[in-house]
Amino acid sequence: MDSDRWDQIKTNIKGKFEVIDERIEDLIVDGPEGEEKQGTQEVLIVESPLGQIKLVWESRPKVLEKKMTFTHRQGQSAQTEYVTSDKELSHKLRIFKASDLDEWQELDEKSLASLG
Repeated sequence: MDSDRWDQIKTNIKGKFEVIDERIEDLIVDGPEGEEKQGTQEVLIVESPLGQIKLVWESRPKVLEKKMTFTHRQGQSAQTEYVTSDKELSHKLRIFKASDLDEWQELDEKSLASLG
């Protein structure tokens, strides 16, 4: 899926459901040197007949190469280093549903098919 398709989906959802929250945040992950920014995520939370639904559109630099560094020392593990593109981005759409416990549960393909 590309950015144009995401914009279409977002427009359709905003036209059909009440928007509760819409924001763009930094995508922070734990790395070997602590927390680091790895891209951005656009969050859209709407009220639907199924309850609150959260859509997260993640944009990260495209991974070009993955390097594994091994050590033979006892107690040390392998380290993974990623080489990323400065120009190309990879995108991922994640969908969550609010549970009764005020937590977000990620929906996979099977659960999405059962909703329809």
